[in-house]
Amino acid sequence: MTNLPVVTKEADVWVLRLERDNGQVQEYRCATESQARALAALLKPKDDAPLARS
Repeated sequence: MTNLPVVTKEADVWVLRLERDNGQVQEYRCATESQARALAALLKPKDDAPLARS
């Protein structure tokens, strides 16, 4: 299972880290926090079960 993305600030750069199923870590660097959070939302793992509709 893929872990949730982690967003941190390091030396005036926002870093997004995402651990994959095979243990490798992908790292993305962004200029702003909003860019990093938007990318994290896109890379967030999808739920296995569909959402229930009411």
